[in-house]
Amino acid sequence: MNANMGARQRGFTLIELMVALLLGLLVVAAAGSIFMSNRRVYGASESVNRIQENQRAAFELIARDIREAGVNPCSRFNAANPITVQITAPDSQFWDRFANGVFGGTAGGRDFVSLYLANGQQYRVTEHSRPDNALTLSSVDKLTAGEQLMACNSDHAIAFKATAISGATVEHAAGTNCGAGLTTAPDAGKCDETVSGPGYCFRVPRVPTAADSLACPRGIGRSPAFVVAPYEASWTVEDNGRGGTSLYRTAQGGRSEIAEGITAMTVRYKVGDATNYVDAATVAGGGNWSLVTAIHLAMTFQAQRGAMAAGDVKGEGGAVLQRTMEDFIVLRNHQDDIQ
Repeated sequence: MNANMGARQRGFTLIELMVALLLGLLVVAAAGSIFMSNRRVYGASESVNRIQENQRAAFELIARDIREAGVNPCSRFNAANPITVQITAPDSQFWDRFANGVFGGTAGGRDFVSLYLANGQQYRVTEHSRPDNALTLSSVDKLTAGEQLMACNSDHAIAFKATAISGATVEHAAGTNCGAGLTTAPDAGKCDETVSGPGYCFRVPRVPTAADSLACPRGIGRSPAFVVAPYEASWTVEDNGRGGTSLYRTAQGGRSEIAEGITAMTVRYKVGDATNYVDAATVAGGGNWSLVTAIHLAMTFQAQRGAMAAGDVKGEGGAVLQRTMEDFIVLRNHQDDIQ
């Protein structure tokens, strides 16, 4: 009986143990191979997903600015309906470009595009019955003294600088502005005077009288009038300080990083109803910024490593993953230029 028990308790032989170890190693190797393969697929998928997220963010935001270039609550500006800039020392470049709505060029070998907008908060004019009176608004929330503003309706637009804000009113005193009275024809020689040209009134909150008409020789607004704060939104590709480049939006004194990993941006412009798109130099050479009706935008996005492994951002041949996306975006405010 003891002999039989000893035979049953012998355990594994050396050959059996080696076979078991070999089978175990094969299982572990297969599991490890599957894990590493899945890890590489996950890393590559994550890199592509991040590229697509950056593409969506970049194109959604820049397209919004492009579509609304030159927009304002009043009218379309052109040679027959210009903006009257009544500021004594205006930023002429800004106001010239604002009327066109779009400007572009190349800086440091990279294309950029600047859009000019007045699509922020709108302040309705409730009273402006004399040219030199302050503009009484529905609200003055977020408006500040010294800010460049624009008062406009369907007939006229006058750019001025706010000299003081009190209650619900915005002052536009002489000196800072060419005359205290708002006018569509300021005389540069009379900027320190109350009247620098025939005055215009944006709103008389009653049936205008003969006295009102006499006090406002350039007319009294018949359509709703608004005050807005025009601004420039400039889109550029710049170094991000992390060893790469990103898409940036600079507007209203602030610079924001919109999307990382953008290595190139190409901007081309359609003038009028032309079939081809041209570069900024060609548009500027013809003085055709006001006639730009659409923009062809192409950007190259490169995978960014971040917290991922170095191999996760690489594709075949060890090259870094990248995608190029393009879009054709219409400037809504310029569509009346298409014949």
